[in-house]
Amino acid sequence: MTETRPKILFLPKWYPHRQDPMPGLFVKNQAEAVYRFCDVAVLYVHGDRDCPNAYEVDFTEENNVIVVRVYYKVPSLKIPLAGSFLKLFRFLKAYRLGFHLLTNFEPDILHVHVLTRTGLIALIYRIFKRTPYIVSEHWSRYFPENNTYKGFLRKLLTRIIVRHSSALIPVSEKLKQAMIANGLNNRQVFIIPNSVDMDRFVIPGNRNPRDKKKIIHVSCFEDKSKNITGFLHAVKFVLEKRYDFEVSIIGEGPDFEYCRNAARDMGFNEDVVKFPGQKDAVELAAIMGDADFLVLSSNYETFGTVVIESLACGTPVVATAVGVVPEIINEANGIITSPGDMQALGEAIMVMLDKCSTYDRKQIRETVRNKFSKEMVGLQLYEIYSKILEPVRKHQ
Repeated sequence: MTETRPKILFLPKWYPHRQDPMPGLFVKNQAEAVYRFCDVAVLYVHGDRDCPNAYEVDFTEENNVIVVRVYYKVPSLKIPLAGSFLKLFRFLKAYRLGFHLLTNFEPDILHVHVLTRTGLIALIYRIFKRTPYIVSEHWSRYFPENNTYKGFLRKLLTRIIVRHSSALIPVSEKLKQAMIANGLNNRQVFIIPNSVDMDRFVIPGNRNPRDKKKIIHVSCFEDKSKNITGFLHAVKFVLEKRYDFEVSIIGEGPDFEYCRNAARDMGFNEDVVKFPGQKDAVELAAIMGDADFLVLSSNYETFGTVVIESLACGTPVVATAVGVVPEIINEANGIITSPGDMQALGEAIMVMLDKCSTYDRKQIRETVRNKFSKEMVGLQLYEIYSKILEPVRKHQ
């Protein structure tokens, strides 16, 4: 009997949507990576206070992946309890609408991305359809520095969901240990990283000579985790000693104005510290390839995709020891410092300013090319799916 491609349904908490094309890009990349080996659909439910109707549905095909987005209007009732029940009702009905649209796509496995509500949907589906599910976790809430994983019922439900999943897949060793410390474990735990498009993030052909080194920082402008203001203090430390560099802090997010005002208050000239805003993947790849090095200043990360993207471009990295950094950064591709120590970060930046031109950019790319490619990540997930489905296929 010819083995057919497994059908995998992604249930993500975050995914690019009509208000914002950036959330959950790593999930989108993973869905496209999995398509190389499986048929893939994505069901994403999004609460929208500005939704003109109670529900709106968007059914598309994006890079061979079926994507169903169901938007539901978030109620604005002044009575908190009634509003919460109505929101829950609409949330569940939105999923019901989405599953109805996917009637012709009968999944072999549900792949949850980011707990807890998406995991609850998978658990309910498993009870009624006997379809196994797995959980990929990307969220930093389990870290003590984040301190947002709270509530008895939330913790109980999350443990039940993880325990009944067929596999748990954190994106880094640090996240795995944080989840275990919170009592979240499974008989099958696999660390599979976020994927990077190695065809897009490449070493550029030629880099123009210049007087000043180009330092970049890329983030979603959430200062609690990304520590952009700490990075600014490190830059100020360096600027007191030398002037042979310029900084671009790329991205948008809730603390964008706060960080830009902080730079202004520190007296930075806009020719030295720039805030160019959000860049799409094509623009970002070009910027990373042209940079002399990237700085990651985060207090905590579950992964740190920008680090891998930078290395794929052959660009070295100065980074705090968060997420995947301790697993991948070494003397051949960058410098690691301790989270929260901005003087140490400043000193590392000074070292990198002198050292960045001596790195072998091809060697830097080789440190990540195979492990984090879409082909490799897709293959690893396919092997997990196959292992889960093997008992079922033996009885067919």
